[in-house]
Amino acid sequence: MTDRTFAPHPGTSTTDVSPGDLSDGHWSLHWTDPAEGEAWSRAHDHHENHEHHEQHARRQRHRRRMRRLRRTVLFGVVLAALVYGLTDDLLTQVRLHAREVQLTSTESVRHATARLLAYTENLLRSTIANRNTDQGTLDALSAKLASDQQQLASAKQGLSAKMLDLSTLNTCVTGVRQAVADTQTGNQQGAISVLSSVSSACENLQGNSPGGPVYPFDFPDPDVILVGATYYGYGTNSAEGNIQIISSTDLVHWSPVGNALPNVPSWASPGATWAPSVADFGGRYLLYYAVHAGSGECISVAGSASPRGPFDDSSPGPIVCQPTLGGSIDPSPYFDGAGNPYLTWKSNAGSGQPETIWAQPLAPSGTSTAPGSSPSALLQPTQGWEGSVVEAPDMWDDAGTYFLFYSGNKWDSSSYAEGVALCDGPMGPCHKPLDQPIYASQSNLVSPGGGSVFIDTHGNPWIAFHAYLPGAVDYPNARLLFLRRVVLTGGVVQVGAAS
Repeated sequence: MTDRTFAPHPGTSTTDVSPGDLSDGHWSLHWTDPAEGEAWSRAHDHHENHEHHEQHARRQRHRRRMRRLRRTVLFGVVLAALVYGLTDDLLTQVRLHAREVQLTSTESVRHATARLLAYTENLLRSTIANRNTDQGTLDALSAKLASDQQQLASAKQGLSAKMLDLSTLNTCVTGVRQAVADTQTGNQQGAISVLSSVSSACENLQGNSPGGPVYPFDFPDPDVILVGATYYGYGTNSAEGNIQIISSTDLVHWSPVGNALPNVPSWASPGATWAPSVADFGGRYLLYYAVHAGSGECISVAGSASPRGPFDDSSPGPIVCQPTLGGSIDPSPYFDGAGNPYLTWKSNAGSGQPETIWAQPLAPSGTSTAPGSSPSALLQPTQGWEGSVVEAPDMWDDAGTYFLFYSGNKWDSSSYAEGVALCDGPMGPCHKPLDQPIYASQSNLVSPGGGSVFIDTHGNPWIAFHAYLPGAVDYPNARLLFLRRVVLTGGVVQVGAAS
């Protein structure tokens, strides 16, 4: 302790100062009486010890209170956490249970909805099936009703026309039989007269429909020319004679004219003439045709001052004959742009050479080949549809472009058809721009071929050809005359419609 001297206030003795009046240890008293100072010191120490104990006790109480408070707070926190945890778990359980109940309800609704949807789909399919069945039944009944109505109308029409058809049929058949009988007895003029009288009846039996045959009798290998306003057609031998002639002014109605070639030359066999073709040589008409000469086939030419004939052939021999090549047939004359005449024909296969189409210049008179000339091969079979056959050539000059029409395959089969080649000039060479025919069997005709091109009164090109009717192919069925327009599009030739 720091010793300090305490001087009492005046009028005060040292005995009047108590230890509590002094601060703790800041002052040092010097008592006049040592015993009294010692007693005061003891009292002071006792007081300090008491204060110390009191402070210690207060601190202990404070610590206990704090411990109790902390325990209380901790307990409260734990209790609150526990209560919160229990409450949250309880709420979670409640929510989970509610979700489970909701999911169970939703799943039940989903299953019920799926069952309802499946039922609805089945009902819809059944309804659609029933509707389709009903519609199919209705359509079938409607079609049957329409068919019955059409059959009824046809029956009524047929009934009203039956007597007329029978009468027409009787007229046609009777006339044809009479023409055959006249031909067998050598009465050619009588046969021609009879056929002329019944041709209209026979045309009516065929229906006379657009695109159908324009002449009701057999007329193979046709060739048509225009002289003035009249068309003349020439065909292979039949009841009308060695070479048939028919005429028309509208390309629709055709009438027999007569026998174009009453007699054949002495070197030729009568009754075997075919594939005629006629050209005008300065007002004299020349008829080229194929004929049997001994054991072979050759080409001859006859002349007339009129396209109606008769044509006379007094030639000493054929104009063309190739016996080593199997014979020569199917002649067809033509002119180039300068008016020079040519002849094209076909040789049968022979001496190891296939069937070939030839061309050779003619003398200006047209009755012989040009002196010093020789034939040139234009075409041979090279395509599958031709079936090793090329025949019935017909050269057409369209403003300097030469088209060679020809037929391919067997004439008595449904594969017979018309083809075309493009030639660099009147003597070739020629090439085939297509790998197929330009005209083959149709719904109303079979085996078209033997075509020849001619120009109508309006300057339009046509092709005349023969064909069988469906279901009537090969001999003794007739090859009838058909006509079609020739169409040129971008240098490509096509066979068009009948009108």
